Amino acid sequence: MVSTRVGYAGGSTEAPDYHHTGDHRESVEVAYDPARISYERLLATFWAAHPAVGLPGPPRTREAALYADEAQRREATASRRAVARVAGERVTTAVIPVGHFWPAEPVNQKANLQRMAPDLVRQLAARYGGRDAFLASPAAARLNAYAGGFAGDEALQDAARELGIPAAELAARIPR
Repeated sequence: MVSTRVGYAGGSTEAPDYHHTGDHRESVEVAYDPARISYERLLATFWAAHPAVGLPGPPRTREAALYADEAQRREATASRRAVARVAGERVTTAVIPVGHFWPAEPVNQKANLQRMAPDLVRQLAARYGGRDAFLASPAAARLNAYAGGFAGDEALQDAARELGIPAAELAARIPR
């Protein structure tokens, strides 16, 4: 993973925001290096992270596997069929084109980390040359997952190595 951002994708509404998403889905944009991780592996992580079957939620929060080109569309569709075979029932998650990705408001970027460790975010933002640069970093993604309870000590250790800060110091500054 190179970076992540939350935002809105998969729709046609111009300039959506939190209060006016139009036909977009709340989304996570993952910038990645295909030499290090494949789209197929990202899809496997996606399918493992949410229920693919059952009743779909409200339009803005309905799960969707987003694709950027025809090759990704084929891979996403094939992985959806594989999930359906394993589940033994209909998958309600859509496979749709990403279209234009609209970043969410700054307050929503790495929200767990910003809410739980605002002083740490300010300090690291200064080292990175600004809040946006830090929040777009892999270290911020790892710390956000750690702060939210979605990742454990390995993510914390990876972020510590990237930042050059002892993991124990980071852990002490991120309440869980």
